[in-house]
Order: sequence, then C-alpha cells, then structure tokens
Amino acid sequence: MTGSERIPLPIILRQAQDSLQPRGFDLFRLGLRRLVRWRYARLAFQLPLLLLALWAIFDGLTGSQLAPRNVATTSVWLHYRGLMVIVLAIIGNAFCAACPLMLTRGLSRRLERLLPRQLVWPSMLRNKALLLVLLVAYFLAYELFDLWASPWLTAWLIIGYFGAALLVDTLFPAGTFCRHVCLLGNFNFVYATASPTQITAADPEVCRRCEHKPCLHGRETYATPPSLSGRETRAAFIPLSEVTNANGQGYFPGCETKLFVPTIASNMDCTYCFNCVRACPYDNVALTVRPPGWEWAHSPWARRGRLGLMLLAVGLAFWGLLNAMAMIGPYYDTVQWLAAALRTDSEALILGLLFAAVSLGGLGLTTAAAWLADRLGGLRGSPMAALLRWGYVTLPLGFGFWGAHYLFHFLTGAPSTLPVVQHFFWYWGFDIEPNWRVARLVPTAWLFPIGALFVALYTALAVYLTMRIGLRDFGRQGVLAMWPMLILVLLFAALSIWILAQPMEMRGTVLGPTL
Repeated sequence: MTGSERIPLPIILRQAQDSLQPRGFDLFRLGLRRLVRWRYARLAFQLPLLLLALWAIFDGLTGSQLAPRNVATTSVWLHYRGLMVIVLAIIGNAFCAACPLMLTRGLSRRLERLLPRQLVWPSMLRNKALLLVLLVAYFLAYELFDLWASPWLTAWLIIGYFGAALLVDTLFPAGTFCRHVCLLGNFNFVYATASPTQITAADPEVCRRCEHKPCLHGRETYATPPSLSGRETRAAFIPLSEVTNANGQGYFPGCETKLFVPTIASNMDCTYCFNCVRACPYDNVALTVRPPGWEWAHSPWARRGRLGLMLLAVGLAFWGLLNAMAMIGPYYDTVQWLAAALRTDSEALILGLLFAAVSLGGLGLTTAAAWLADRLGGLRGSPMAALLRWGYVTLPLGFGFWGAHYLFHFLTGAPSTLPVVQHFFWYWGFDIEPNWRVARLVPTAWLFPIGALFVALYTALAVYLTMRIGLRDFGRQGVLAMWPMLILVLLFAALSIWILAQPMEMRGTVLGPTL
C-alpha cells in the first residue's frame, strides 16, 4: 500500500485517546513479545488447527457416521466450542489468532492478480447486517439438519468455511471475511469484550509522534532504501536504524481489520493476529490486562458499529437461550403445540416462527427496559438511543449463558477424546480397541453446579454494569433509572438457570456421565 492509498486518520485528541484504553500490566513483558514478533509465530499456532481441520474433514467424509465416534463432530461441536469460551474468559481471542482459515491468504493473493481490480465491500453491509442474517440462517440450519449429529455435513461445513474465506478475500481486500462474513470470528469478537486483555498503546505519546502509522498500514524494512534496489513498496519504508529490536527485513503487514492501536477501545474486530506488534518499529504495542467488564462500562461501540453491533449483542444473548432450549423437554412440547395449532408438520416453519418470536421478543424487551430506564432517569430520548446506552448489559448475560451451555457439552464430551482417536485408527484396520469407559469420567452431578456458577458470575457482572451505567449517566437519579434493566437481568438469569436445571440432551456423546 503506497502512502497516497492510506486510510485518512482523524485528529487524535490527547485526553480522549488516553481515556479509551485501560492501563494495566503488559503481558508482553513476560517474554511473549519476542515470540509474537517472530515472523512465523502465527503460522506455528495455525498449523496444528489446520491439521485438525483436515483430519476432521477426512474422518467426516470417510469415517463412521455415528457422530459421537467421529473426529469431525466431536472436535467441532464438543471440544472446540467449550475450549473457545474458556479461552475467551481467561485469555482473549486466541482462536482467531490461530485460525487456519487465514492460511488461504497466500492463494487468495495469487488469485487476486488475475482480477482487473478487487471489489469494494458494500457500505450498506459494513454494519453487521449480513452477519445477523447469516447467524439466523446458521442457527436454523443447525437444528433443521441436526448438524451436530452428521459428520458428513460437519465436514462439508468446514470445507465451505475454507472456500468462503478464499473467495471473499480474493474478491475483496484482506480482512473482509474476518470482519464482515465469518460467523465464528464475529461470535468471538462480540464475546472477546468479556476478555481480560486488550491491545493498547504502551506509550500514547509515541503513537502521536509516529508519522507512517505502520500498525495500521504496515511497513517495509530493508538494509537499503527500496528506491535504490528497484523494489516496489506496499507500505512506508522505515530503515533498520529506526527500528527498535529489529525483527528482520521485508514487508510487515498492518491490521487487516483496520484498527489503529492507540484508538482501539474494544476487542470487537480484533483477531489477535499481532500484526501490529510485528509492524510497529518502536515496540510500542502492549497486551494489557484489564478487569473483566471494563470495556462494557466505557461504551466502546459509540465510535464503531453502533446499532448493528448492539443488535448482534442482543440477538446472540437471546439466541443462546433458544439454542439450549431446543435440547430440553418443554421445547418439544411447545413445538408439538404449535404444530397442532397451525396444522402443519413443517419443522422449518415452526423453527422460523420460534426464532422470529425470540428475536423480536428479546429485542423488544431489551429496548423497552432501556427506554423505561432512560425515562426514569429523566431523559426523553429515542428507544434506539436508550438501547445504545443500556444494551451492553446483554453482553455479560449472553456470554454467561453461552459459556455455561458450551461447558456442558465440553465436560460431557472432552473425556471421549481418547476413545474417539482410538476408534479412528480401529476403523481403518489398526489393532486398537477403543476404551469408551473413559467417556464417563465427568459425574452428572457436577454439570449443573458448574453451569449455574458460570451464569451467576456473569450475572453479577451484568448487575454491576447496570449500576455503573445508571450512576455514570444519571447521577443520583440513576438509582431509580437502573431498575428496569436490573429486572431484565434477573429475569434472564432465572430463565438461564431454569434451562440448565432441565434434563438436557447430551448431544455428541456415546455414554452419559456417571452420577
């Protein structure tokens, strides 16, 4: 990228910039900086997941089609999802950092040369609207086609993901797939807001003096200026003499999702690829430890995304409830009642109606509570303004329930890793007898308390956040203003606990846990 093609930056005000980012311990001080500055650091983490994805595709297409005994279904629907929420809760968006889909970038760059020019992603789709549609389609397909029970469909889903990443990043600039299309990535983006780490500027003053903004645009570094060696630069040339702790020569790409380090106020859209760390010539990028929930109390989406992001947050919270309810008895009773009332046996129609009801009901309930809270606080603004103020409360609620749900599957399925691997080799003729008794190591009695504890922790964060927003924006009047949202929080938590307390399908497991 040449200097003339760089994205124009707004003027950065000193006080506004400093207030955007938390100040805490930099994890890179523990020796991680040297690792992430290594050119092949991300590849080292991507390769194991690539091998796992290829293994899952192979077993899904050619192996046993009994889901609990197949690498595709157990790795995707049991292990990956559970590990994902654990990592988000204690580290950050590490799965996007190690995403093997990005290994298609090399091929996409070659294919890109065959095009007259790359397309521009439509501005009307930059607000997460497409993602909302794709997420609804995914949740419907998950239940309609029982994806969790089909190794074959799961394998094709993985293949489709790789194909979509290649196609989108060939036709559009790199990073478009991650930011605007990838469902897993955007789920991680939304709930990485719960993570205790964030990319920040170690010294904001260094960023103010930085002329080329390489963390955003990338940089080129060689022993001699490229103009003397005949090279065509893709980014600003910064000589080795100006680079602190030089990490080699060549081209170092900047942020593909267009985040500028000193203005990052949210983990939204941050893949933790650490391109910014490698591109910064001054070692001025930090991985800062912050309190869980810090981000939610600082209205980070006011500058980036706004309504689209809030609709995504609210939708995910209530879709999480419905996704888990589809595994308990009362859901099937409701489906049978609807089928009889509508005189239809169309599962797609019933699922569509339920998703519409939950989506509109959840959004309407959240917006009404937010609007009433604003009214009680003395404001007469629009319902949308109220939602943009209070909607952050649904983030800890959603993450708490998704985490409890995914931990349920992970704890019931993680012990089956060994026998599933043994079964793979047994299926292909090796003299290995799968030991399925290992799959019963987690007692059933542990599942509800663990899930309920996870929900309780993030409900407490939601309560704190509600009080914080009320007192921050309304002063003493906030004591009254917060009550509609507090009632919503408690209702959501009660429904979450009730769902977890129901006998639930142990999807993807061969044997139920012991008592």
